[in-house]
Amino acid sequence: MKTKISAFLVILSLVFFSCQKNDDSLSADQSEALLKSAAITVNDLAVESAAQEANFETDFYAGYEHLLRQLAHFKGKKGNLLAGQGHNHYVEGEVPVVSIDTAAAGYPITITIEYGDGIATNHGRLIAGTVKIEISGEKDTDGSTRKISFTKCVIDSIGIDGTSTETFNGDNTTIRKTTNTSNVTFTLANGTVLERVGNNVREWLKGLDTPTDRTDDMIQTTGSVNVKSSTGDTYVRLITEPLINLGDCHHHVQGIIQYSQNGSLLAELNYGDGICDNLATMTSGGETVEIELKGKMPKAKLEGHPKGKKGGR
Repeated sequence: MKTKISAFLVILSLVFFSCQKNDDSLSADQSEALLKSAAITVNDLAVESAAQEANFETDFYAGYEHLLRQLAHFKGKKGNLLAGQGHNHYVEGEVPVVSIDTAAAGYPITITIEYGDGIATNHGRLIAGTVKIEISGEKDTDGSTRKISFTKCVIDSIGIDGTSTETFNGDNTTIRKTTNTSNVTFTLANGTVLERVGNNVREWLKGLDTPTDRTDDMIQTTGSVNVKSSTGDTYVRLITEPLINLGDCHHHVQGIIQYSQNGSLLAELNYGDGICDNLATMTSGGETVEIELKGKMPKAKLEGHPKGKKGGR
C-alpha cells in the first residue's frame, strides 16, 4: 500500500483511509492503527514546519541585533525600528512593529516583534501575534542564552503559544552546538491542540569555516518531545537516528523519528539517504506510507491502493 499525503492534510487523510472498503483492505484493527499513525505523523510535520518558520524569524532578528541597536539609538528603544527601512524579508509595504530594550551594560536585550493580524513573508508564510526574544549575551558566546516567548502567535493556520530557551555552546570556530528546551502549545486548523514539552541539540558538522555562506552547512539534530493531544492521545517523538539538514535544502535529508505510546512503537518516519527532496516514508504495522513534505493546499493523492482505488480532493 503506497500513499502520498501532504503534511497539512490530516482531515483529508482520515477520510481517505477510512473510506477504503474492499476485499483487499486491511482488517479493522490494522486500518485503525494506520489511520492513527498517519494522523500523528502529518500533525507532527505540520507543527514542525511552523516551528521551523518561527525559528527562522527569531534567527533573523537575533542576527541583526547590532543593527537594531543602531536604529534604536536614532528612533528610541520603543519605536517601530523597521518603519521606513528597505529590506526584502517581507512582502513589500508590510513590516511588523519591532522594538528593543537593552540593559545599561548592553545585556540582557529584549526584542519584541508584533505582527498584528498578519504579515506576509517573502517566501509565502503569514505570521500573526507577538514574539519576544530575550538575549543574555553576545551572539555565539559559550553559555549565552536566547529565550523566545510566543503570545497568540499564528503561522499560516497553526497557533503557537509558550516558550523555548536556546543555550549556545562552543567557540563558533571549531564547535557550534545549541541546546533547546521548550514548552509550547500548538493549535491546528481543525482545532486539535498539541502540548509539546521537549529538548533537542543542534550541532554543526560542516560549514563553520564559511560563516557568511549557509549553503555548505550540515547540521544534525537529536532529541525527543513528549506530546499531549486534545484528542486524548499522549505519545513520545524520539529521534533515533540524527536528523540531517543541508544549508541549501529546505527539508531534512536524512534521519529517523519514532513515535511511541505507552512503550509501544506506533510509527517510524524515515527521511531517506541524504538526497534533497520533498519526500519521507512512514512505516506502521508493516504498511508504508509516502509523506509529501511540502505544500499547504488541502490535497491527497493515493497510489498503489488495492484494486486501484484513489482518493481525490
